[in-house]
Amino acid sequence: MKKLIAILAVSAMVTTAVFAQATLSGTIETRFNLFRGNFNDDYGHTLGGSIGTAHIQFAGSNADGTLGAVFRFRNQDAFGYSTGSDGGARFHRAFVWWRPVDMFRLLVGVDPDGMFDTTQIAGWAFHQGNNDYMFNHAWGFWRDVFPGNWDHFGMAFSFFNIVDGLNVNLVLPTGRTGTDGHRTEWITRQVTIEQILAGFRFHSTFAVPGMGLLQFTYNAPGGHVWNRAPTTWEDAPDFGQLGLSFLLNGLDFGDFLIGGAVVIPRDDDDLGLHVGAAVTVPGIADLFELRARVGVEVPIGDSNTWFGPGGSFARGRIVGNIMPVVPLGPGSLMFDLGMTAAFPATGEDFDAEDHLGWFVGPVYRIPVASGAVNIGVHLRSGVPASPGANQHYLVRNNDITFNIPISLTFSF
Repeated sequence: MKKLIAILAVSAMVTTAVFAQATLSGTIETRFNLFRGNFNDDYGHTLGGSIGTAHIQFAGSNADGTLGAVFRFRNQDAFGYSTGSDGGARFHRAFVWWRPVDMFRLLVGVDPDGMFDTTQIAGWAFHQGNNDYMFNHAWGFWRDVFPGNWDHFGMAFSFFNIVDGLNVNLVLPTGRTGTDGHRTEWITRQVTIEQILAGFRFHSTFAVPGMGLLQFTYNAPGGHVWNRAPTTWEDAPDFGQLGLSFLLNGLDFGDFLIGGAVVIPRDDDDLGLHVGAAVTVPGIADLFELRARVGVEVPIGDSNTWFGPGGSFARGRIVGNIMPVVPLGPGSLMFDLGMTAAFPATGEDFDAEDHLGWFVGPVYRIPVASGAVNIGVHLRSGVPASPGANQHYLVRNNDITFNIPISLTFSF
């Protein structure tokens, strides 16, 4: 035991010497489904609990702030889907950065928490971070509308204030390019020069004084699809993805984001076009705040691109939701109201059961010291109305599914 204590003490001194500004933080969230099921009794009803997004994070930098690192370890990284016989541990958030001068930074690693994210008020922030268990994020759809987020392992070269207000980021992959590409064997995978050139990402922002932020993204064909393995320009099915958006944050009522993205097709392939808008109003008559977003996948071409809310093929869709947040007692009552309208595939008629979906998610949050208590109710049509939604109970019919989730969160 004395030897162990001595080793830990030496390690602490070395860590302190290397990282003069070091922090240790983390979050433990426990979840419990008080009741969930389907109004069709054939599917039964269940109770259940789970550990949510428990993680421990270490971050530090040297004394002059030119070199630093972040490492996060989650319960999902050690158990469940993140390990398997074909790969070892999964690295959720691990990177080292070097900033020798103010205008330049080199970052090597992976950061799926929003590196170069362009969806400030339409993506993760829409539901206040760890509320993803209580609500429907639909993050995959919104990243198609507002691309820019970098998830895979690689190198990022960032240049700040090249001219006043202009930042430029260039990402080069060094392994698998998908968001699930954080396992050891994917990170250490050998990537050819051709695959790097076909998998890069370019993202730039320009701050317009007094108005907002203009954002431009180009993702090469090997870098814009979350589960696409490394490819070359010759083998890629398209010419990449272009995204453009503008965040207006100088408005009297709040912030407004508008933009879209297009996948550049090869030959006669379909054009993958997405457009969307979002708004955040922080206070209405000092009574409540309001958030709203809407996005459209434009059906250009004849391909069947997605399953509609009822399980049928669809060529495109409109996804939207609105969220009022009302202070009530010691906490806040949040209503997440949304729906999807899918465009019928070629040769099919529009049918409400197959092409319309909806969800209602009231949640009451009570903040407490170092954490929060959340209790909510999920009501939705049989298949979640938003792509990528929190699929607690998925059945392909038009029955109403329901769930009563509770979460307790503690942060340190």
